[in-house]
Amino acid sequence: MTAGERSAWSDVQALRPRAAASTVEALMYSLRAGGAAVVCSHARRRLSELSEAQLHEVCARLQRFQPRIARAWTPVEVEFLVAIWVDLHG
Repeated sequence: MTAGERSAWSDVQALRPRAAASTVEALMYSLRAGGAAVVCSHARRRLSELSEAQLHEVCARLQRFQPRIARAWTPVEVEFLVAIWVDLHG
């Protein structure tokens, strides 16, 4: 990808609407149960509403879960979530 293509991609992503904060928080809550939660239609819908930037934020938060809240996600689990997001965005 050339520098111009990266710039154009960034411009397109900036125009993509972001999901509401409540949507992100509801998704995070459901993902506390682990990767199996992604099969739930509500979780998939919420995931599909995320912008790319929000997806990165969610992935980082999943990997920082504290044991008293939920088990932190492994890099493989995060990659699985990203693959689903990509699939949902066609």
